[in-house]
Amino acid sequence: MNSSRYLPLLLFAQLIWAGLIPSAELWAHPVSLSDAVIDVREKTTRLKLSVTVEDLVLYYELEANKEFRVDEQSIREAAGKHRDFLEKRLQVLDHQGESLELAYNGVDLSVLPSEGLLQTELKSRWLTYQWTIATGEEPPFLTISQTFGELQPASMDCMFLQNGFLLEKTKQLSSGQVYTVQLDWKNPPTQRPDLAALKAAKQRQLRDRLGIASYSSLYSFLYLSRREVRHEILIPVLTLQEWFGIERKDPDFLSVAEQEVVADQVFGLIMKNPVMINGESIEPELVRVNFFGLDIRDFALNKPPEKISVYQARIGVIVSYKPQMELMETLEMYWKSYNKYAPLLRSTVLIKGEQPFGHLFVKDAPGFSYELPKLKVERLPPIRTGAKSRELSESQVKQIASELIKRIYFTVNLESPRDRFRQLSDLGLGDYGEKLFLDLEKSLRMAEQGGSVMEVHSTRVTGVKHRKEGDVLILDLTWDLVGSVEHWGHLHTRRDTFTGAVHLTSERGQWAIQSFVTTDQKRHPIETRVRY
Repeated sequence: MNSSRYLPLLLFAQLIWAGLIPSAELWAHPVSLSDAVIDVREKTTRLKLSVTVEDLVLYYELEANKEFRVDEQSIREAAGKHRDFLEKRLQVLDHQGESLELAYNGVDLSVLPSEGLLQTELKSRWLTYQWTIATGEEPPFLTISQTFGELQPASMDCMFLQNGFLLEKTKQLSSGQVYTVQLDWKNPPTQRPDLAALKAAKQRQLRDRLGIASYSSLYSFLYLSRREVRHEILIPVLTLQEWFGIERKDPDFLSVAEQEVVADQVFGLIMKNPVMINGESIEPELVRVNFFGLDIRDFALNKPPEKISVYQARIGVIVSYKPQMELMETLEMYWKSYNKYAPLLRSTVLIKGEQPFGHLFVKDAPGFSYELPKLKVERLPPIRTGAKSRELSESQVKQIASELIKRIYFTVNLESPRDRFRQLSDLGLGDYGEKLFLDLEKSLRMAEQGGSVMEVHSTRVTGVKHRKEGDVLILDLTWDLVGSVEHWGHLHTRRDTFTGAVHLTSERGQWAIQSFVTTDQKRHPIETRVRY
């Protein structure tokens, strides 16, 4: 055996014992490593947390002997002390953000030989702590958080199981981060998934969560139209903590009054990111602020504010940038707000009539620009069906009614005021047209979505009766309208049923509206889905 290759190691050991190299440098590593496995059952949850012996040596400054071994008894004593450290810095939360109690079951020390461990073995030997958690019957969500990074950065690999079967791929959490899973008890996993099964489950979960893949990620949506640029941002509260700090009485919860302060801080953050429309700098208008919990249905509702868990909550902010005088043609915007939990801003850009696409804002390329194509609106021909007839058939009446209702409501979708006025004027409304347009917008506002006006997708006349009073044709109608509002990449679609009456006169071989009145409006439940 050639002993010369061991001389550098012996020299290194002599320098350590001489005090010229601190002994901690031999085994210290840049990241503290741990491994968590959470197996969620119908009534209880089992948690196993494995840590390296190296962590104990570092935390409790254990010394090696002359044989470069750390003795077994010192490690055992440190392992006992470390239980308290772990229980204080490891949190498991229920769906309401309340911390669940960890019932200690012990630590497995079987990897420790009686002669102690060589310093070269400290990284490869793991001690496993076990707890039982009373999570209640069929918990809908569970959240785990660790803050082990006291002396050095700490990374925890986290694996969630349901009834012993893997739910998602392992997630790596840095100190201060959280990981939330949603549990399906109607269709729980029943076999060990392969990669394809995990991918399919992820896609199904993505649909169920309406495109929100992670509870701890930052999401940005840019809606571009000629009327406005709307920027909608979902930011985890813990990410905001890194940006500007959040003052609160309860470290785990944020009160309604404290949320208002945070909302002002977030709007101030957005104000720092410049936006130019048609070459002019535009200030943002705050449209809506909501704090969301874990339930994805909250996105479809404009729920009243309530106390929230800082580990599970996200703030949703909608700001609008509107051109000064004319319709938008060009856009330039920049995002310059970053931190270690948000080193970039990944936006989904949504433009009417186009496929959504992504854009990445990063420090080296913080800008986004876009030019809308020239606006072309087709001018519709007059409605002439039966305008010269003395008697109208049922099919003619329904055709007239269907075309009128469609044209009246689709006016709301037109972006240019000039085009709206022209389309209503072509129906014979004259000065009454602008008032009618405002009345239409009012009837199509979705209070659940912060008062946004629906985009009209379709209209259908379901009943019509007609009569004549002199030269005036009166249509008594019922009709359905389907429209949607889009926020956070979700289409919130609603069907409304109306009753009303239209008064028409025949002028120069075409129909002209004298008046249009709705007498009743029934709003049906909202359906929500992902567009992108």
